[in-house]
Amino acid sequence: MIKFFRKIRQNLLSENKFSKYLIYAIGEIVLVVIGILFALSINNWNENRKLQKEELNLLSDIRTNLISNYNTFKNDSLVNQGDILKYEKIENYIENNLKYDKELDSSFGVLTFWSTPYITSSAYNTLQTKGLDVIQNERLRQNIVDMYEIRLKSLINDYDKSEWNISEVVTPFFSKHIRRLHKKSLRLSRPNDFEKLKHNEEFQNILSMIIRQRKRGQEFFGEVMTEMKRLIDAIETEINSR
Repeated sequence: MIKFFRKIRQNLLSENKFSKYLIYAIGEIVLVVIGILFALSINNWNENRKLQKEELNLLSDIRTNLISNYNTFKNDSLVNQGDILKYEKIENYIENNLKYDKELDSSFGVLTFWSTPYITSSAYNTLQTKGLDVIQNERLRQNIVDMYEIRLKSLINDYDKSEWNISEVVTPFFSKHIRRLHKKSLRLSRPNDFEKLKHNEEFQNILSMIIRQRKRGQEFFGEVMTEMKRLIDAIETEINSR
């Protein structure tokens, strides 16, 4: 092709058709520029396609992580709600001055237990490494950042840390006044003297504090799960629209 164009230029020059040669040369330059622009356009298209594929893969992975977190939080909420009912059962026995019944073994057995929120964030960590701008939808990008940097971190920093603080009070009291029934189950315990414990103001305060903390945790989990479900749906909508 290059030889063909060179031959045409030589013929025009040999025939002293300079004006035609000039027009032809300009046309040839234009063709070369168009070719370069076309090649650049194809290259940009390929790059954009790669970036879009990478973005969609990341969004899909983030959605998968969020679904896993949502299901974990849902299970944790169910466990915590069940524990709250057990604590309130102890309260009922104390308020009504009822004699101890072995059904309380499971209630006392979980006084020192709570479900720590476990967060899966591998996809979000990958997004941070690659750069947040990989997500083109600005609003969606911001919602993802808010979920991981604000809501989930608050759940850990506010709720879980306060559980550990309460544990520093509950565990010493537990070890002094309550014993685990190891031969039956690690989740079964019984007071050394329930009649004395019923009139122990420190225990009543501790029990009230645990119930309040768990109910607060339920509110935390509920709020985060609501926002998480919205974000999962928003990511799915974004993926389907592409």
